[in-house]
Formats: sequence, C-alpha cells, structure tokens
Amino acid sequence: MTESESKHANSAQRAISQTRLIAAIPAIGLALCSFVLVIATTIRAVLTTVEFIADEIDLSDLTIEYVEFTDMYLLGVVLFMTALGLTTLFITQKIPLPAWLEFHDFDDLKERLVSVIVVMLGVHFLGAVLKGVSGIDLLWLGLGICVVIIALTAFTSAVFKRH
Repeated sequence: MTESESKHANSAQRAISQTRLIAAIPAIGLALCSFVLVIATTIRAVLTTVEFIADEIDLSDLTIEYVEFTDMYLLGVVLFMTALGLTTLFITQKIPLPAWLEFHDFDDLKERLVSVIVVMLGVHFLGAVLKGVSGIDLLWLGLGICVVIIALTAFTSAVFKRH
C-alpha cells in the first residue's frame, strides 16, 4: 500500500469511526424522554395521592391510577434502558452497569426491550380489568395481548437462542 493510499484509508477509517456518534442523538433524546416521563408521572402520582387523602377519589380509583403509573414508569425505564444500550453499544463501553444490564450487542438490547414490553402489556391488561372493562372488550384485549406476547416469544426464541 502506498503512502497516499494509507493516508486515505486512515482518513476513511477516522470518518467512519466518528459516525458512531450519530447514536448519541437518539440516546440523548431517549434519556430526556425518560426523565420527563418519570418526573411527570411522579407529579401525577403525588397529586392523585393528595386527592385520595382529601377524599376526592376512592380507593378503587386510586388503585387504577397507581397501575397506570406503573405502566408509565415501566415505559420510562424502557426509554432509559434503550438510551443506555445505544450509548454502550455505539459510543462508549466505559459506563459501569450491573451484569444484568450489560449490552454486548444489539440483540442484548432488543432482548431486554422485548421482556419489558411483555411486562408492560400485562400491566396494561391489569389496568383494563381494574377499570371494569369486561365482556367481549376484555376478551379481545386479552387475546390481542396474548397474540403479541406469543409473537414476541417466538421472535426471541428464533432470533436470540440461535446465538
């Protein structure tokens, strides 16, 4: 390889290595979305608790609200996990994470997301039950969630177990 070719190869390699910083934009955006969602949910949870203490809502409504808050907190965690995953996969691996939250490849990130999505679907179904959804509407919701969970389970079994 000539000196000119070597300089072009090094320039190309540097330019390509800098494109990984493109992942910083969605990582920062997702972290910001997570932060806003968690703060907004916490504010709503405090206000709802105050309403319960002031006897403006009953225990049943409080329970439904808390289940919905759980769903929002889980979504906030999913957003934050995705931000961490993008950061550790594309930008830097120097972030100290517990072993259960380490991301070695893109499949690790997808696998964690799928597992949290399944939990969120279960929480959403519980919220519908607590709200009093019943009959055919509850059946269709349950069947729809069931189909999605089966599809996600098949996907994870087919894709992640091969590795």
